[in-house]
Amino acid sequence: MKFIKYETKEEFLENNLSILLREEARNEKIIGLIMEHDSEKVNRWLLGRIEDENDVKLIFIVDDDRNGLLLYSLDKILENEVIEFLIDNIVRLNVDLKDILVSKENAKNIANSYINETGKSMLDSEYRYMFKLSKFNEKHILNESEKVERLEENDENLKCIEELIKDMNEAANQDEDCTPEEIERIGRSFLRKGVYVFRNQDNEIVCQAITVRKQVNGCSLGGIITLKKHRGKGYAKRCVYEVCNKLLESNYEYIVLHVKPDNDAAISVYKKIGFEQIDELEKIKFV
Repeated sequence: MKFIKYETKEEFLENNLSILLREEARNEKIIGLIMEHDSEKVNRWLLGRIEDENDVKLIFIVDDDRNGLLLYSLDKILENEVIEFLIDNIVRLNVDLKDILVSKENAKNIANSYINETGKSMLDSEYRYMFKLSKFNEKHILNESEKVERLEENDENLKCIEELIKDMNEAANQDEDCTPEEIERIGRSFLRKGVYVFRNQDNEIVCQAITVRKQVNGCSLGGIITLKKHRGKGYAKRCVYEVCNKLLESNYEYIVLHVKPDNDAAISVYKKIGFEQIDELEKIKFV
């Protein structure tokens, strides 16, 4: 087998983008992260692929943006020989894996190989469903006086989403308080990416959705949350539908989002709109 390491973002994309685009939605993180960041940042990542007699076995990146190892394999289940070859080379290059985020079918084997090579332990593991929308199952039209709008990046709009960020952080971190500095950092990042907010009939901002990553032909939604005091009124369903409608009308071919398997309410909403599950990922953290 042959291990190929790319020195630049441009070289990686030239040799691998056409392959990644075969299943672009599945590869939305790899494509989106590389396209989002400038060359100076991406060139510090480990970018590579493994070939076996000129057949591409997998394409991968190890980034520094909390995702760790991401990979795309043309084979749904990787052979142990390929996994061990990948990990051997990662360790040889002194790359410290803090996380992996890969398909459930391969996650444990990759993690075990890395643990055996390094003596590290698995700190945490969680699953995420990946959903894709290309067309709607049903419409969820806004009620009278409701509207969805994209916020411009400014201090006034930063204040508008502070409460949503606090609720989102509470849901993700089990009631851990979010400092004002952290709220500002998250909020400015969201506004740069693209924040869509839902205003109810009283013109209150009660729900949001964020275009967290853009690919070649599609984009990914995240940060979808309704303020706790306004839940149970169907706002999230109408918000997500309206945002997706705007994005598809602006020539995106598909929209992707991730959701935890135990979030039954969100999964039900997404399926009603027309999202279909295309993958199950496992995120493993090491210590």
